[in-house]
Amino acid sequence: MSKRKDVRKVMETGLDVAHKHIELYSSIMHEENLHTSTHAPFSEKLMTFHAGAMFKVAITYYATAMTTSMRLDIVGHCEACILRDLKVAGRCSEVMIKNGWIEKPPEASDRKQM
Repeated sequence: MSKRKDVRKVMETGLDVAHKHIELYSSIMHEENLHTSTHAPFSEKLMTFHAGAMFKVAITYYATAMTTSMRLDIVGHCEACILRDLKVAGRCSEVMIKNGWIEKPPEASDRKQM
């Protein structure tokens, strides 16, 4: 990593904090899946909207990492993450459109039908 102790320390702390956040929210998600309640604490519409929004925000962070990284391996990982996140965000939008929670965005005319 870094030869500088202060840089190494801040990077290690950041990594530890990120792991703690992942563990915390993962445990919440696992507990909720095992919960026997028949009522969700939030509406399906709200949960789907926020899940899609989080993946869309993550895409911007990965794009920033891609454009600022000088390592091609990191760029490749960011690209793969963006593609996976686009699929999930798109699926969230499809579910919301299907359920009438948002409107389908305007599309270009189908030239073959015209």
